[in-house]
Amino acid sequence: MRYWETERETRTPDAHSEFRDFRPQPRAATAAPESVVASGGSVGPFLRRFYRHQVVVSGPVQRFVMFLVLAGVIYAFVLGDGGAIRIAMLRHERATLDRRIGELENSATRLENEVALLESDPFYIEKTGRERYGYIKPGDKVYKLVEPTKAAE
Repeated sequence: MRYWETERETRTPDAHSEFRDFRPQPRAATAAPESVVASGGSVGPFLRRFYRHQVVVSGPVQRFVMFLVLAGVIYAFVLGDGGAIRIAMLRHERATLDRRIGELENSATRLENEVALLESDPFYIEKTGRERYGYIKPGDKVYKLVEPTKAAE
């Protein structure tokens, strides 16, 4: 008796009892309904009900299904929202933004230093006024340098 056979499904032992046929055997017409488990709660009849109706799928159909599964996996891990391409784009964008933040922080520090100098250093104020705005003190002489034109040469 196989370990999943019920009492009603026992077969007579054959000459080679060590080699058993594990394929489902046809049932007698007087057998009890399949939902009844006769010996110790075996789940064999329950499982055999599903294995009896196995579907055989042809090779091209199997290849097509595998192609669809592979295409889905590639889309999910490479092309999708959480895919490798999107992650690489986001990393590049983050590096660009981090670099820009560093530049802006340096600029802010430089401007804060300039503001501090403009508030406290009179010589820096005078220098800035002369260089940026062209201010002069009374009595200063201004010399303007003019580039020669090409016609005069």
